[in-house]
Amino acid sequence: MNADPGHASRKPGRPSSERRLDSRQALIDAARDLFARYEYDQVSTKRIADAAGVNPAMIRYHFEGKAGLLETAFDEALAPIIAKLNTLSTRGGDVDLEGVFGVYMRTMAANPWLPKMILRHVLPEGGRLQARAASRISTSVAPVVRGLVSRGQANEKLRAELDPLLTTISLVSLALFPFLAQALIKRVLDVELSGPLVPALVEHTATIFHCGAGADGVNHAA
Repeated sequence: MNADPGHASRKPGRPSSERRLDSRQALIDAARDLFARYEYDQVSTKRIADAAGVNPAMIRYHFEGKAGLLETAFDEALAPIIAKLNTLSTRGGDVDLEGVFGVYMRTMAANPWLPKMILRHVLPEGGRLQARAASRISTSVAPVVRGLVSRGQANEKLRAELDPLLTTISLVSLALFPFLAQALIKRVLDVELSGPLVPALVEHTATIFHCGAGADGVNHAA
């Protein structure tokens, strides 16, 4: 009996620990693609395992089941955003709000499955990931962004009378909406949010934000 429920077809000579790590990432990649395109109940463990090219038993081995795999796929996508925001928040001097926009927008552009997963599993009422996303964002993302906004006000780069909470909502909305609506944007404007358009969009969005929220109504993004 085979004691290692790893890849269906092994590469000879590779350590079993390395194969298991490969199978874990293959499952996450497959899950991200499938859960971005289909509802939770439409994606079976067999379907994920087949797409990943591994034994279905590896889903339980790594993630304790399909729900755990979905949550891990989402958590690992969110982790770099949290890390980059924390880095921005610990820097001294003026707040790099263009950097904040870039964290969100570059991540969404680099992972086109992520906005689709958010639309399908986070935003709808009763979405499978809604509670988990709310917990992660409320503890690890929202306080950092709100703190950056408050620091921008303290440094007189943002208008002091602005409500930090409402300003945070506006900032995050500007950063995320184009990617959540990219299917419609593609259909209406015939543009893809990828390639050189992404840094241009980051700079443009930061300029628009600063012109509305900046202390003197001019661009402080530079």
